Amino acid sequence: MKVVFHIAKFLTAGLLILSGIVKLNDPSGFSIKLNEYFDVFSQDVSARQDSIRVVVSMGKVHCVDSKTVLYNFDTKKEFGWEIVATPATATHVGSIGIKTTWGGSSLAEGSIDIVAGDTLDKGITIRLLGPDSLVLASADKTLSFDSIGAAITVQSAVNVDVANYAKSNGWAYHFFKGCKKYTLYLSVFVCALEVFLGLALFIGWNIRLTLFITSALIIFFTFLTFYSAFFNKVTDCGCFGDFVKLKPWHSFYKDLVLLSLLSVLIIGIQYNSQWFSRRFGNKLMAVLGILTLLFGVYCYLYLPVWDFLPYKKGNDIKQIMTTLPKGERESDSIEVSFVLYKGKDSIACTSKEYESAIDNGFQYDVNKSLRRKIVVEGYKWPIHDFSINDPIRGIELKDSFLNNTAFKWVYIATFLSETDERISQKMASLFTWGKSKGIVMYALTAESPEASKAVVSELKLPFVFYPADQKMLMTMARYNPTLYLFKGPVVIEKWSGIQLPSVREVEKLIQ
Repeated sequence: MKVVFHIAKFLTAGLLILSGIVKLNDPSGFSIKLNEYFDVFSQDVSARQDSIRVVVSMGKVHCVDSKTVLYNFDTKKEFGWEIVATPATATHVGSIGIKTTWGGSSLAEGSIDIVAGDTLDKGITIRLLGPDSLVLASADKTLSFDSIGAAITVQSAVNVDVANYAKSNGWAYHFFKGCKKYTLYLSVFVCALEVFLGLALFIGWNIRLTLFITSALIIFFTFLTFYSAFFNKVTDCGCFGDFVKLKPWHSFYKDLVLLSLLSVLIIGIQYNSQWFSRRFGNKLMAVLGILTLLFGVYCYLYLPVWDFLPYKKGNDIKQIMTTLPKGERESDSIEVSFVLYKGKDSIACTSKEYESAIDNGFQYDVNKSLRRKIVVEGYKWPIHDFSINDPIRGIELKDSFLNNTAFKWVYIATFLSETDERISQKMASLFTWGKSKGIVMYALTAESPEASKAVVSELKLPFVFYPADQKMLMTMARYNPTLYLFKGPVVIEKWSGIQLPSVREVEKLIQ
């Protein structure tokens, strides 16, 4: 039992240290993953909102019958409709089309055909129904036309007060939403705690307290990974950052293994031996704890010590974007099956059995008959959303960027308005020098063109920012500004915004 205890102790310690160090190496990445979890939890505990229903009928015919869910922040919204009637002719079928909007966005639309010679008046009833079919807004329109009449367009809108029907979210929703403000701090703390507990287990320090905290942490992680896997909420857990991407079920099994190892440690706790005296052990763990935290802070402020991201130094991003690794599938292999219905009976069948089942009276239900199952997953491209757009000229710059073999800067300030002014001014100097050397600048931000233009004007920067997808930028640079030097599509070097290179350093790289 003693041997089993020590094997379990070192395995548990090793897994904790590896997991913690890998995530602490990129605390912003784990922070993004925590954001995903908090979004999922807040969504799942949010108040279940009622729906509103729009019904547009012409006589006994329902042209439109659709629902939309209210939001908790809804108060007054504009409900609008547009009716366009095109009379029929001897050679063309006419129509009456109805479009409805809610809060300025399309809600539902429908139409009916009009045959030649139809000269009857058309009475149209529009109803906006709230919970329990309560009428929130209504209108009755009569369109009169004949077969040679001109097209008729009728538009109208009304403000509808739905504040009494929108349900407020409870404390749990606001708690999880509030946690998003602190994900970076939580990321550093949790990752550092993993490393700290692993080191404590390794040297046998304060074993009872260490096992108690470790067990609580792993039980919490087990819940998270099970929740993600069972409800298919988060596609990868982030247990080992970008070093090893585990699927939720695999991560859950890993946590079960850790819980099993911890059970062995708890049962055989009497076999623990502390490497150092209590006094020295306390001092050692205090020093190791501080160093662990400082490592996480360093990696956040600067760049990860070990770069596992697809935009790391030396990578040819064009090759990564276009080359399918040997043995990989370009797309998912999907097995299609059907569930067909006949009264209260149902039958599952394959594509080959489909026609036979239909011939036997079974029917296809558009909402629930089709089933798709992924048999073999396709390759997940590490870089699949790289894009550079110039909204002023209205052109896509990705191809010219990838095919141009010259040196070029890529400066990323995801949250430009929060960027330190000193970083922006130093980037201005590098841009001016680089321009004299023929180095083109691609400055990217997730903020709107209006917001970035205001910052450029305020700081008198000599370059403009192109808007880009926030997710893409967070893959390249996380939260902090980052500067890349490319040669063609190859990453030559990258720097943190607070450690931008000198001109001399860049000159050595481009020689």
